[in-house]
Amino acid sequence: MSRKRSRKENRQRRNQDDDRYDRRKSYAEARVERMTWFLLVLVFAILNLLNLETMGINWVLPLAGAIILLGSGMLQYMRGWMVSPVTWLGGAALVGLMLFNLYLDPTRDFLGIALIIFAIVILIGLLTGET
Repeated sequence: MSRKRSRKENRQRRNQDDDRYDRRKSYAEARVERMTWFLLVLVFAILNLLNLETMGINWVLPLAGAIILLGSGMLQYMRGWMVSPVTWLGGAALVGLMLFNLYLDPTRDFLGIALIIFAIVILIGLLTGET
C-alpha cells in the first residue's frame, strides 16, 4: 500500500532537490580557480618576455597553458568539485596547438591564439562562476 505524503514531507523533499542545484563554492575551490587564472596570466607574461620565437621553441606557451588548465581540472575533479567544460576544452585546444607546432609547423607562432584561449577561459569562468 502506498502512503500519501503530507505537505510538510513534500516541501522537505522539494527543498532537498533544490539544494543539489543551489551549490555554493567553498573557499578552497574558489582559491584553486583564482590560482589557475593567476598562473595563466603569469606564464603568458613570463614566456612573452622571454621571446620564445627567437629560440625556436614556440610550443612551450601552449604546453604550459595546457598543463595549468588540465592540471587544475584534474585537481578539482579529484576533490569532487565541478569543473567547467571550458577548462577541459581549453586545455585540449592548447595540447592540439602544441602538437601542431611541435610536429607539423615549428615556425608558426601561437602566442595570439594561446592568449585568446586563456582570455576565453578566464572570461567564461568569471561570467559563469566555474573554471
